[in-house]
Amino acid sequence: MKKTDYILPFLWVHGEEESVYREMIQAIKNANIHAFCVESRPHEAFLQDKWWADMDVIIDEAKKQDMRIYILDDKHFPTGYANGAAASAPNSLRRQSVFYKHINVKAGETVSFSIMEYCNLEPTYNQLGFMMNQYMKNDEMHFEDDRLLSATFYRESSYSVLDDRIQDGRISFTADADGEICLVYLTRNAGIHRNYINMLEEGSVRLLIDEVYEKHYAHYSAEFGKTIAGFFSDEPELGNSTYTNVRVDMGDDENLDFPWSESFEKSLEEYMGEEYKYVLPLLWKNNYDKDSISKVRYQFMTALTNQVSDCFSKQIGTWCREHGVEYIGHVIEDNNLHSKTGSSLGHYFKGLKYQTMAGIDDIGGQVLPYQEDTVTEEPARDGAFYHYCLGKLAVSLAQINPGMDGDSMCEIFGNYGWSEGVRLEKYLMDHFMVRGVNHFVPHAFTCSPYPDADCPPHFYAHGNNPQYRHFGELMAYGSRVCERLSGGKLDSPVAILYHAESEWCGERMLIQEPARELYDHQIDYSFLPAEVFEQRDFYNTKIGKNLYVNGNEYKL
Repeated sequence: MKKTDYILPFLWVHGEEESVYREMIQAIKNANIHAFCVESRPHEAFLQDKWWADMDVIIDEAKKQDMRIYILDDKHFPTGYANGAAASAPNSLRRQSVFYKHINVKAGETVSFSIMEYCNLEPTYNQLGFMMNQYMKNDEMHFEDDRLLSATFYRESSYSVLDDRIQDGRISFTADADGEICLVYLTRNAGIHRNYINMLEEGSVRLLIDEVYEKHYAHYSAEFGKTIAGFFSDEPELGNSTYTNVRVDMGDDENLDFPWSESFEKSLEEYMGEEYKYVLPLLWKNNYDKDSISKVRYQFMTALTNQVSDCFSKQIGTWCREHGVEYIGHVIEDNNLHSKTGSSLGHYFKGLKYQTMAGIDDIGGQVLPYQEDTVTEEPARDGAFYHYCLGKLAVSLAQINPGMDGDSMCEIFGNYGWSEGVRLEKYLMDHFMVRGVNHFVPHAFTCSPYPDADCPPHFYAHGNNPQYRHFGELMAYGSRVCERLSGGKLDSPVAILYHAESEWCGERMLIQEPARELYDHQIDYSFLPAEVFEQRDFYNTKIGKNLYVNGNEYKL
């Protein structure tokens, strides 16, 4: 990485004329910026002839301006569509969910029913309006491989297996005590993005690598590590039905599902034992022994997030390092989603573990002055999260992860609207830089004619933004500060345990609560995942008088 690559804005391309691309790249350079990220989302011919012709022009102009390029790694966000490759993949590489149903029965009561008819294996969900784009609809998709995973009878303090009570797809059973018949079953007919890769399957993630990464390498291998700096994953997700619900924790809603895959099933058996499938109802049941519930949820989510880390983050990160480029990006962190499945990857530190930089985003009015006490339901907003947690998530990961060398990145400014000017933009950059963030992806320079209604502000707008010159001064200022922030260690004497595992197990305190007490008393802190104690060699963890992680010292 060049020392000047601290700012790398999105460049939105739609298939414009060559002169437009050269004009916009020159405008980026004139704003004191020396790198940019090509965003393919609005380009209809991604990976087709027009895309390669456009990329030829963009690379040529970048070389003339001595600039470097990052490339968004899919046709559109969220990363995982694989340019449509997942839509025709074998079922074993498609997304899958595990669901739960229960039937209350009384002692001596006999029940008999069809499993598949009772389970109703084609659930539907409310979907956010802005996600109802054509490329995210799944109406035409139906899969025929739904199946029962386990049937059990749970009493107050024990359970029994009902495998021998199943015949020809029906359960017939007479209860010997009051309890619940619990059915755990699998389906691919659920979720908002059925045409996306399965983050729990190595071969499914490979679809994305083959379709996007390898094809760019085939065209531009000579520019990898030179003009082409790397790839950007935008909001990759597990995509199960807790997609946008920021208020739901495990056990809060029996109708919600969890991600699944064929290889994950094997991983659970190795990690939890052959009887794992019979205790899975405890992912949803709250009326059972609390220690047993916590153990099952911890084991399940630990196995799941480890597998996501290996199949997705590690596989792509390894590919990028082997090909001489960086791997950057971010998950959805909003309102504490960073420790959930659904629209995120279940665990912030594991989901980004093998990237070159730790990433976050601040778009759509997330961070605002004096909004740390703002809590709203619609839209969901936790002001304390944005003020005390968001920036420190990225910086904490960047500092403790040996592969990141202290580098963190924030996608910033986007979708605040035209009311956002340079004064607010400087506040936002300062907010994150004072917390240690040292790279920024401003959102965005657009090649579309002015006015473009897509998520303004746009920093150049073909000369129509009157603050463009002042924006360039802000970028020069940001680059100078980021350079001074880079290559050192934070002096943060306090470590706060990341709350994901506690959240899975039951009661937990959100990390922003102790963070606020510390920050408002001018005591700096870092968030540490439990993994720093489990994988001490990876994180260079040492415990003595104080705690040391990758060269960072924590006194408390």
